[in-house]
Amino acid sequence: MNEIPVVFGAERHLVGTLTLPTEGTPAKAAFVLMNAGVVHRIGPHRINVKLARHLAQLGFASLRFDLSGQGDSRVPVSTLDFAQQAVADIRAAMDHVARTADVHRFVIAGICSGADNGWSTAQADTRVVGLCMLDGYAYPTPKTRWMRYRLRARGPILSAVLPWLRRKVAAFRLPREDQVQADGGRTPPSHADYARTMQSLVDRGVEVCVVYSGSMLPQYNYVDQYREAFAGHGFATRVRSEYQPTIDHTVTPLSAQRQLLDLVGDWARTLK
Repeated sequence: MNEIPVVFGAERHLVGTLTLPTEGTPAKAAFVLMNAGVVHRIGPHRINVKLARHLAQLGFASLRFDLSGQGDSRVPVSTLDFAQQAVADIRAAMDHVARTADVHRFVIAGICSGADNGWSTAQADTRVVGLCMLDGYAYPTPKTRWMRYRLRARGPILSAVLPWLRRKVAAFRLPREDQVQADGGRTPPSHADYARTMQSLVDRGVEVCVVYSGSMLPQYNYVDQYREAFAGHGFATRVRSEYQPTIDHTVTPLSAQRQLLDLVGDWARTLK
């Protein structure tokens, strides 16, 4: 692969690394990778570096970069708020890849706040044809609450109280503030807004893969939670949803990193 340091953006304030496959013509879509929270563009435990190189082996170009004011990127002369600036930065990254690699379709992959920024950019730019989101917004179901009780309840009393808990949970309506996972001050969309937007993206042809790690307990804690949370919506069966309890939020163990690379790589192959 070829890895090229780049500076781009209207103010040339954004810094990143463009990774290009060395063999064959690059795939018709390129990946954009960015910060997770305040972590440098390399990603937690260098996962973005490893992902970019893995994708290059599969024929995908990618650009991993620092958002404005993070890592090596400077703060721009701009009046945009952080969320708006993140979208502007990602669109500038896509512009740069389009000019230098002649690729005009994009997949955004992000962790936590990176997932949120990808979600927002996909709504703003039709060049986005794929989204891969690790630990993005999570929407609990009644079963999620039931699973919490199961995880907390231990000892001989468990078998005696389980039938009672099942009845209580089945009749329990989740409180409003428990409908979504808010992390680090993020303001998540309501269940209805998320469903409406996701349906629009999927209908537009955007391929989506959502992955939830074991760190999402207790907001996300069983395999079919995503599909059950959005049962009745057409996109629920068209989005690839993965619950991977052996992966943690910052993808720390090497085994978890390998698992995530394989998962994203397998999904990426379907985009060609």
